Amino acid sequence: MTPTSTLSYQGRPIRLRGTMLNLTDMWRAAGCPEYRRPAKWLFLEETMRFRAHAGTHWAALEEPASDNVLLEDIIRLDPDGFVATLRGRNGGTWAHWQLALSYARYLSPDFHLWCNTVVRAALAWHAGPPATDPDPLRLHLTQQFRDLHRRLDDAERHAADLMFLVLSTQEIMLGGRLEFTPLTRTIIVKAAAAEPFDGQCPCCHREPVLTPTGQPAPGAAFDHFFHRGLNKPEHGWLICLACHAELTYGGYLVRFLRMPEFRAFQGAVFERRRQERARAGNTPD
Repeated sequence: MTPTSTLSYQGRPIRLRGTMLNLTDMWRAAGCPEYRRPAKWLFLEETMRFRAHAGTHWAALEEPASDNVLLEDIIRLDPDGFVATLRGRNGGTWAHWQLALSYARYLSPDFHLWCNTVVRAALAWHAGPPATDPDPLRLHLTQQFRDLHRRLDDAERHAADLMFLVLSTQEIMLGGRLEFTPLTRTIIVKAAAAEPFDGQCPCCHREPVLTPTGQPAPGAAFDHFFHRGLNKPEHGWLICLACHAELTYGGYLVRFLRMPEFRAFQGAVFERRRQERARAGNTPD
C-alpha cells in the first residue's frame, strides 16, 4: 500500500498517493469552477492528445497508476494508466502528476504556479534523498517525517471512525428532530452575513445563502451538522441547497471532510454571541 499524504492550498486539502494526485481535490481547492470539472476536462481534445502522446513515452515516466493505488479500491483504471477512479474515503478521480499539473494550468494561473512548486517538491520528498547522500542527520530527519506522515494518516482515519461512533450514539440517545428556534436562526443568519462569509455559503463559498435584504435565500437550509436533535446555534449553519443535499445523503465521511468549514462557521457564531453579550453587559439599566 502506498500511503496517502495531504497537501494544502489556501486551507483546502489535496491528496497525494505515490505519483498520483486527486483531481477532485484540486478542483475544490481552485474554487469549484462549474465548467472546469475533472470529468469535463479529461474529455477535452487537448487533454486526450496529451495522454496519447505521453502513452507512447510511458517508459520515461514514473510508475503507472496501478502501482500507486490499492487495487481493491479501484472502480476504473484507464488503459493508459494515467487516470484511476477510486471508491471509499480516499475516493475520487486520481491522475498521474504529469497529467494533474496540466489540469492545474487549466484551472487557474495562480493554482498552476503553486502546483509547479509545491507538488514537485512533495514528489521529490517522497522519492527520498539520493542514495549517495552521506549526511546521517538528513537521512534520520527524512525517516522521521515519513513516520510522521503515516501517523497523521492513521489519526485522520481514527478521527473519521470516532465521528461515526459519536453520530451513532447520538442517534440512539437523542431521538427525534428538534427544529432551530427563531433566536438560533437569527444568530446563524447574522454569522453568515458577517465576514468572512458575507452572505455566501460557508460550506462551499460559492452560492449565496442570503438575499440582499439579509433573509435566507431560496433553497438555503439550516443544517444540523452533528445531529437533528441538537439545535443550539453552535450545532448548525446556513448552507446552500447543493451542500445540504451532499451532507444529507453523502454519509458521515462527507461531514467529516467538511469539519474545517463548519469549525470556521462555529468560530463566527461564537464571536457573534460574544459581541451580543458584551453589548448587553454595557447596556445601562
